[in-house]
Amino acid sequence: MAGGAPTQNLINQSKFAPAIREPGFYKSIVLDVLSVLSAVLFGFSYYRYLTSGLPVLWLLGAIALWGVISVLQVFLSKKMSRRMLILICESVATLGFFYRVDPAILLTTAAVVFAFLAWGYAASRTNLTNSVEIQFFRNTGNVLGKLVTAALLFMIMIYVPQVNQGSVFVSQQSFREFFDWSSGFISNLYPNVSLNGSFQAFAQGVATMELKNNPNFQTMSPQTQSSTISQTASQLETSFGTTSSGVAVAPTAPASDAFYNFIVGMLQGWQSQGSSWFLIGWGAVLFLTLRTLGILFVWINQFIALVFYEILLASGFMKITEATQTKEMIGY
Repeated sequence: MAGGAPTQNLINQSKFAPAIREPGFYKSIVLDVLSVLSAVLFGFSYYRYLTSGLPVLWLLGAIALWGVISVLQVFLSKKMSRRMLILICESVATLGFFYRVDPAILLTTAAVVFAFLAWGYAASRTNLTNSVEIQFFRNTGNVLGKLVTAALLFMIMIYVPQVNQGSVFVSQQSFREFFDWSSGFISNLYPNVSLNGSFQAFAQGVATMELKNNPNFQTMSPQTQSSTISQTASQLETSFGTTSSGVAVAPTAPASDAFYNFIVGMLQGWQSQGSSWFLIGWGAVLFLTLRTLGILFVWINQFIALVFYEILLASGFMKITEATQTKEMIGY
């Protein structure tokens, strides 16, 4: 147009900027894949534990690895929607080896696992967002605590319905491995009671511990004391080591076998009184017992996660930066 300002074609002048990936784009994908694979490993480990007696330490190791990766997700996965999608995948992945279980049980188990995983991530992520500095143990307590709870509920919900199919308790070999592992802690409290030896040695240790503070026992001659200990131990072997079917544990058998038979006999007695209430009660006892032990496991897992956290910071996989609101943040 004459005398006027020259027209400009703004569309033709614009240039499309090449797509720029966010820092850590590929690293985040790798971390998401590892999250799902760690859930698969946990499910596989528990499946092998139930079917072929996989050592309990391998199962604990799988849970610990899953926990470490979940801790890293708290720091590095900032989009809630994306993390929720990965948590759904993790919840489903744990069930891959239990396809023969009732679908209703599988669906309920997946929902419970997802709920606790999402709760733990959201709580830890909120703590991290509201903190000026990164407080590792405070920021990871929720996610690891809820993950351990989710893992325990998963194992109980898969295991307890199988009780009516003939297995009222874990296999004797699995129980023996757990008993031998935990006996080290108990021996610190009762050093005179042998838990790793024979059932007879265990009975004699308990009898000695009970009688040594008895004033009448202290006045006896050494020969009479020895005879009294043997009689008390024999009574304990008869009462504690006899199963509900009347089969007695051999005195030379491991002490763990006596405990195993005692627990199985007690559970079978409860089961005969009412199957439905037994399942509910047995599941509650298992959860409360294992969750109490799980508190110690969470602390150990936090230290393991801290080691990986420091290694990844030192290697440059992730880094700590300061945001404009003067707070520490972690990113790729």
